[in-house]
Amino acid sequence: MRKLIAAAGLAALSLTFNAVAVSQESSQDSEPVFARINDLTISQSEFEAIFQSAVRYKYYHGRVPAEELAEFRKKVTDDIITQVLVHDQALQLGIEPDRDKINEGIDAFNLKNAANPDWEARRDKVIPSLIERLERQDLLEQMEARIRDLPPPAPAEVKQYYLDTPEKFTEPERLRVSVILLGVPPAASEATWVETGTAASELRQRILDGEDFAELAKRHSAHPSAVNGGDLGYLHQGMLETRVQQQLETLELHQLGEPLRLLEGVGLFRLDGVQPAQLRPYDEVKERAADLLYREQQDAAWQSYVNTLRSSANVYINQ
Repeated sequence: MRKLIAAAGLAALSLTFNAVAVSQESSQDSEPVFARINDLTISQSEFEAIFQSAVRYKYYHGRVPAEELAEFRKKVTDDIITQVLVHDQALQLGIEPDRDKINEGIDAFNLKNAANPDWEARRDKVIPSLIERLERQDLLEQMEARIRDLPPPAPAEVKQYYLDTPEKFTEPERLRVSVILLGVPPAASEATWVETGTAASELRQRILDGEDFAELAKRHSAHPSAVNGGDLGYLHQGMLETRVQQQLETLELHQLGEPLRLLEGVGLFRLDGVQPAQLRPYDEVKERAADLLYREQQDAAWQSYVNTLRSSANVYINQ
């Protein structure tokens, strides 16, 4: 009897599965087979138990679209295969679980359940499976740590990476924006919204006629920026509502937009400045570039290792 227990700690796998028994005995011959991974057989019911646990863990918020669920099912299948193969490699290499780490996990579990009146009666049945799960998780983590233990990239590699991927180190375009927000209560009637829209149009005309935007913002705007004359400063794309962003993209520098109906009220927006996208100097970002390159190299090493295991394994999936 072998047990398949997914590891939450394996960096390449982001799922936590319940422990399920996976037997090679002939008693399971009559049960539909979901997968065979080398000498390990996983029944359909065992896979479904893992899959449903993974769904609850990832999609705890509610229903999942059918297409997304199908893709997630494929991912769970791939994760199971990877875990089985990596764990088997750990055993073949003679890697031993970190006993101090295992004991810490057991102590934490005991502490968590100490107030449960049934814990003492259940403890002797639960702890062995917990130990097995912790051992398996630790072996998977150790294996991944070994594969990812690469020498850091050389300075020349980092510089070339910076030159080859400038988009990763480019400060995106920023817009300097000012706003006057005429607030509307959430439960306001449509008549109130119309009245506020009219007031915004009148304010806009006053600005176009020469009145100072900042002074009007201080007197009339319900936005916190009113104390600064409505100045929001420089903003990255995505920091404003889509409708506001779309309007700003149509404005010339210093141009005032038409009133926009927003969730909080009616807003007047003015484009005060444009800071073009610019590549940050290498000396400012070289540490970040080194970190990004190193993570990419580690990910590539891990994926290559997993692909090698998969290519040499005997894997059957009953689709």
